[in-house]
Amino acid sequence: MRSGFASLAVLAACATSPPPLPPHRPTAQLAPSPPSERPPDLAVRTEPPVRHVRYAWATLAADLVSIYPLLQFMVKPDQPYLAVPALVLAPAIHVGYGESDKAAVSLILRGAMIGGVYLAGRAIERECRNDEFICIPLGPILLANLAITTVVTVDAVFLARTTRAEHGWGRLPVLPTVSAGAEGTRVLGVSGAF
Repeated sequence: MRSGFASLAVLAACATSPPPLPPHRPTAQLAPSPPSERPPDLAVRTEPPVRHVRYAWATLAADLVSIYPLLQFMVKPDQPYLAVPALVLAPAIHVGYGESDKAAVSLILRGAMIGGVYLAGRAIERECRNDEFICIPLGPILLANLAITTVVTVDAVFLARTTRAEHGWGRLPVLPTVSAGAEGTRVLGVSGAF
């Protein structure tokens, strides 16, 4: 009995034919482009990524070192060498980071700061010329404080920054890649720049 059903199933399978295939469409033959018209591998020239570097800590440290001698210069104008650290330390840091334009701006600002501190010192001498026991010249002290604070803040916040190209950006790490191969199979590969 089983062989009878199997025979009928084989006979039924052979008797029915599959549906007809759709008509054959001709495939367009793509002509290879001449080598001279081949587009470049990269249409746009690549630029290295940049990173922004802030070095306000260095200028603030230089100002911290130079404030005390500057305040000494305010009361001892006959010793101008005391103002030199306040004038040159922070611009030297800008030059060390390759920002000579910012160093020139910082030098001009610091020259004005030293001028303001000098004027504040002369005003203190005028106000406290009398042999008073207590003399608190608030105006000149505020002038010196404003001159120093403004220049230190502008230098640390606005000038103490630079942009540099990232080193080694062309060396990409070796990464595994998965791509589709012939007939839909997946191919695992390794790529990297050497």
